[in-house]
Amino acid sequence: MVLESMRRALAPLLIYRPNAPYLRVELRTYADELERLYAELDAMLAERFIATAEDSGLREYEELFGPACDTLPTQMRRERLLKRLSLGEGDFTPAGIRQALESCGLACTITEFPALNRLNLVATADYTKAEQALIRREVEKMIPPHIEYQLVFRTLTWSGHDARNKTFAALDGDSLTWEEIDSLE
Repeated sequence: MVLESMRRALAPLLIYRPNAPYLRVELRTYADELERLYAELDAMLAERFIATAEDSGLREYEELFGPACDTLPTQMRRERLLKRLSLGEGDFTPAGIRQALESCGLACTITEFPALNRLNLVATADYTKAEQALIRREVEKMIPPHIEYQLVFRTLTWSGHDARNKTFAALDGDSLTWEEIDSLE
């Protein structure tokens, strides 16, 4: 395609005639490289927009907020990015906060205490320690500074506590902080 276009454009110069094989090879080399550049430009254009990005474009957008989430499905990555990028100044409402939390992958129950300017966020899914660290870092950026919040990744249930066969006195003797108790698995 590019080669034919170049031949047509250069035909009036009479340089790239059939009896000039080296010049034809030169022209083919230019055309091949231009085709390669066009293919790369097409790929770059697709990666520029979240709706069509599949690899490097998503990674670049994700790295604006933290590490790339290469292990997640492409569609989930797009949805999270679109939620994150749609947040505005007026989105510090309960619905806006929920959207912001979902944009960093946190599924949680939000309990509000408006009189105390406080939120309790209890994760409703299991997260690795690395995911918890990322989510904590992102939540810290999202929650307005005048609101206190508690983020809990509790995976130990009441039945799990009971299975530990410890009395309250024994648990109290462990001298755990509330944060350590909240992180028991």
